[in-house]
Amino acid sequence: MKKTFIRLFFLVLALVFMTAVILSINVEMNIKIRRKANEFLRPYEIVNVQPKVYFIGGNGIYEDPNSMTLMDHYAQAERTFIRLSWILSEGITYHMDFGNEQINIATDKHFISLDSNGKLSLEDQETEDSIEWFTIDDVVYISYEDLKGSEELESFGIELREVTENGNIIFENYWQERKMINITNEVFLMADEESLASYNENRYALNFLFDLKNIFFKEPIIHELKKETVIVEPINENILKVVSDDNYVGYIATNESQEFELLASMSSVDSGSLFTYEDPIILTWEAVYSFNPNTENILPMKGVNVLSPTWYELSDSSGNVSSKVSTDYIGWANSQNIELWVLVSNAFDINMTHEFLHDAKARKHFIDFMISESKRYGFEGINIDFENVYLADKDALTHFVNEFKWHAKKHGIVLSMDVTIMGGSDNWSKCYDHAKLGKIVDFLIVMTYDEYWASSPVSGPVASYDWVYKHTLLLTEVVKPEKLILGLPTYTRVWRERPSTLLANVMVTKSSAIGMEAQNNLIEKYELKPIWDDVDKLYYASFFEEDALVKMWIENAETLAIRSDIVNQLDLAGVGVWRRGFETQDVWDAIYDVLH
Repeated sequence: MKKTFIRLFFLVLALVFMTAVILSINVEMNIKIRRKANEFLRPYEIVNVQPKVYFIGGNGIYEDPNSMTLMDHYAQAERTFIRLSWILSEGITYHMDFGNEQINIATDKHFISLDSNGKLSLEDQETEDSIEWFTIDDVVYISYEDLKGSEELESFGIELREVTENGNIIFENYWQERKMINITNEVFLMADEESLASYNENRYALNFLFDLKNIFFKEPIIHELKKETVIVEPINENILKVVSDDNYVGYIATNESQEFELLASMSSVDSGSLFTYEDPIILTWEAVYSFNPNTENILPMKGVNVLSPTWYELSDSSGNVSSKVSTDYIGWANSQNIELWVLVSNAFDINMTHEFLHDAKARKHFIDFMISESKRYGFEGINIDFENVYLADKDALTHFVNEFKWHAKKHGIVLSMDVTIMGGSDNWSKCYDHAKLGKIVDFLIVMTYDEYWASSPVSGPVASYDWVYKHTLLLTEVVKPEKLILGLPTYTRVWRERPSTLLANVMVTKSSAIGMEAQNNLIEKYELKPIWDDVDKLYYASFFEEDALVKMWIENAETLAIRSDIVNQLDLAGVGVWRRGFETQDVWDAIYDVLH
């Protein structure tokens, strides 16, 4: 028995040796055998995944939560539907008017409307084309086949990948950036992040002979990636979401890949201004509240080449506009060779603005009226001043401006818009999509004042130098500098601080805005000696008046000249001064000298 065992042992040893020799020579057989063994022992299994609808664009890979419904449409009629929001890139915007059952799409080239039956109107003219659309939980879907069938809509940059055997429907937007990597080794594509994490824990373990769970409880993989280029979305520092060449979507570990390469996007929009000026723009607003000024009393304003009188205001949610237009003022501006970019505001009424922005007919009525007024009186431009807007209406506001821009462009009218700095409060700052608006309008006028606003609980300057420079510089990172106009104030705030009668050790602060002449009168009256603040680049003065401590950060020709130089430093289009009538005469000379 013992001899038999010894013979058997040496026979097995000889067979193992011979097999090792053969496998060392026959590499291909070696690899096949190892793969078969690995398939039995490795802790995963290949699984089939339910086909879904995906979108690649904006550095992301997005799964549509309504994929099952969309796949049913495809199964029944081989028609694919894409979220309308997925076609948006740069200057393309849309709005769904649920009340009128109408979709409006605006680009820099086209103005498109779809009625409830999908009938297509192009540039306000009905066509013979139709585009099928429907909504799921207020999300709009449109037919890709109809989209590609309309020549005008091919510019949207959307492409449907050829559907492969796994059944996934994958759209790409070629106007948006995508990241990719080259796979150099065989990599397994896992079905989900949890499976990838579990697989990574087990794959290096050496205890598989003793841990039966690695054999009988396998992690699901969906595909084996070989040498190919795949599109990726970084989930975190360890995980990548991947779309393979043949439309498999899953997850791999970052250590399986090389460095990212950026699949460059083509720009679908010319985001430059249609209008150029030989000289820097020096704009000032003419604040008209009840009466227009007597033009005979307006003193010379050296270098001012644009005036923006506040003549128009949204008066109701139906898009009607009130007017204070003055033909005398128009004639005077023409005689001075000064362009008129008339201002139209939303009366800062947040609820009226909400209803207006979501009513396609109201928007059209408003835009048609303003274009008609511009053609009637010969205005060179229109200045949109919509402030106090719900953050939730941010996209609706952007789309309204895009609609407006299309019509203004058609008639050769300059379209500018007033915005606050990025950041800040929801309804006064974050409601603006600065980057997208900067691509749409001809000029974005940045209201770089009211750093400390009228009802601020603490006192401070209207516009300190560092605050203005920092926020303007940030804007130049998302908007072309040549489209930005720097806002300058010709007013200051007089702050009065008094001890609270309700709270201990608390000062109550109130302010009032005054022009430069009134400011200088206070300095003279109280024989003040302003102190230069080299940080804020402003003069500061304080004094006691009855029971109040009065503080002023003083604006004058010198301080405005210093801030005007930011235009030169950042290559901006010019300045916008709020407002005419608050300044002293030397302000215009100072600004002109800096900009020229």
